[in-house]
Amino acid sequence: MKLEPLVRKVLKLQDNGFSIGIWGVTHPVQDAEILRAKEYCTSLGIDFRTKEFLGEYNGRMYGTYCYEGAGEKKFNKHVLCKTTELIIGSSGDIYRCHSDLYEGRKPIGNILDENFEIEDRFRECNVFGHCNPCDVKLKTNRFQQFGHTSVEINFKY
Repeated sequence: MKLEPLVRKVLKLQDNGFSIGIWGVTHPVQDAEILRAKEYCTSLGIDFRTKEFLGEYNGRMYGTYCYEGAGEKKFNKHVLCKTTELIIGSSGDIYRCHSDLYEGRKPIGNILDENFEIEDRFRECNVFGHCNPCDVKLKTNRFQQFGHTSVEINFKY
């Protein structure tokens, strides 16, 4: 991506009263370039924030995760898990977590089923260790406060 055309567009939107910013992912290959772009944009009054790269690159896991080993795919552990998000697939199926959605595991219901009730409760999981990074990463919440994670895991099962 070329930064200058984006910067011009963001400044134009800001000049017209819009609240806008730029997010960049600090991938190992692009880390230095993203940080230079942040410094440049910040000097122009543009809100530029970074997000950690999550996942594996060149055999190394990147990101800050709430539960050690959760996404390393080295073991399976039986736990109880509760998500703070409603995860709905394209067919309307509802899943416990992103890992279930992406791995094609059985859904817990369907949004179109009039008898389905959304429950804020822990559910059994026998694939802890194969979690999707977006479920177990430490991230900012809707108030931009760092330390939120999408799932709560109970290991005392």
